[in-house]
Amino acid sequence: MAEVWGFYLLLLCTSVLWAGNFVAGKFLVGHASPMMLTDMRWVVAIVCLIPIVWWKEKRIVPPRQAIWPLFFMGLTGVMLFNWFMFLALERTSADNVGLLSALNPVAIAIVSFFLLRERMTRRQLIGMTVSFLGVVVVISHGDVGRLLRLHLNAGDLYMLCAVASWGFYSVAGRKAMKYVSPYMSTLWAGIFGVLSLMPFTVSSMEIVAPDPAFWLATVYVSVGATVLAMLFWNIGVQRVGGTKSGVFLNFNPIFTALLSFWLLGERMNVVQFAGTALVISGVYLFTALPRRANRIGSLEAKA
Repeated sequence: MAEVWGFYLLLLCTSVLWAGNFVAGKFLVGHASPMMLTDMRWVVAIVCLIPIVWWKEKRIVPPRQAIWPLFFMGLTGVMLFNWFMFLALERTSADNVGLLSALNPVAIAIVSFFLLRERMTRRQLIGMTVSFLGVVVVISHGDVGRLLRLHLNAGDLYMLCAVASWGFYSVAGRKAMKYVSPYMSTLWAGIFGVLSLMPFTVSSMEIVAPDPAFWLATVYVSVGATVLAMLFWNIGVQRVGGTKSGVFLNFNPIFTALLSFWLLGERMNVVQFAGTALVISGVYLFTALPRRANRIGSLEAKA
């Protein structure tokens, strides 16, 4: 049980790293096209990952059985997700992107249900609902009218496409990691994603007014929000499953709000803190084993 909570901690760290990605990504979209930013991010990540994979596994080439799942990971989680996300950040508000990103666990659960027949218990459904309500409270600042005024525009639709892409990526990751480690799956998803996107990037390879802040943000999204976060995420998916891992994505808007307070001076109110408590409660309901299962596990361990 302690080992499982260690993987949950990795998924929580992933959420923090990706929350920072929203802040950095909102700045980066003013300097280059979404396709260029996606390629830049992953080229740097690939350069960092190659020595890590070689050091850990003494090989780079994956087995033949993993090629197609890895290609699908690159197509969905690297190319399409990042492309749609940057397009969304260009066209809609951070509030809308944060709220729609909370649908990631739902997308993973739906795709897992149809492709892997992975079912959820009633307790997990309740936990998902509670955590999603917490996200809604945080994003809306407790103002229901604010949610009603959120009209879907092109950016919102792009973010919905990104959410759907992430659901397919997570399922493909579970298939790929039957044959390769999280390290190698992250590397080759990046390679296939960059190769898939490269033909579309040739016509938009331009960076507008790069400054030290731009390059610092690029390093963060490439190393922190890509190399570390994707490794943590793939380890989590491999060890606890795609659906349980997906619930931790509900923390993304929470940590985004906290980072905005720290870096941008935005403040959270009491209602938002209450929403944070709801999210944490929902995640606990979703991930915690029932007491009976805990007792059975303890008896088996003693035996």
